[in-house]
Amino acid sequence: MSSAQSARKLELLTSWKEIASFLGKGVRTVQRWEATLGLPVIRPPDRRSGIVMARPSDLEAWLVNGRQRSRGNSDGQDKKDSELRAIFSECVQELRRCHVEARVLCAQVAATRESLQHEIERLKSLCQEWDTIRGQPSSEKLPPAMPKIN
Repeated sequence: MSSAQSARKLELLTSWKEIASFLGKGVRTVQRWEATLGLPVIRPPDRRSGIVMARPSDLEAWLVNGRQRSRGNSDGQDKKDSELRAIFSECVQELRRCHVEARVLCAQVAATRESLQHEIERLKSLCQEWDTIRGQPSSEKLPPAMPKIN
């Protein structure tokens, strides 16, 4: 490898404009390639979108190999997205079934609560009748008023 080639491999492109010029494309095109096709760029750890760098060797390797791989990955990503959509759809259906079941259970609880309150009132009445028959004052034997359950 000549010294000119090794210097070129170590060189760093430090802006979208330099990267685009190196690839012979417009800035927006290379930005889109980064977002959709995985163009290899380097960003600082704080992920500020304004600062971007790239090594020419990485870009050349991507041009030769990476774009073909990323097209293949999009098929794999599409399959994965499709699987995730199917799982999500199943989860939504299960959530709807649970929601319907919860409504039915709430209605059953309300009906049971109403039935129990009616039964408590009936038992109080029977207790008062029994006390009256036995000749005892009903106020002494009755338990304190039960709170109404909502």
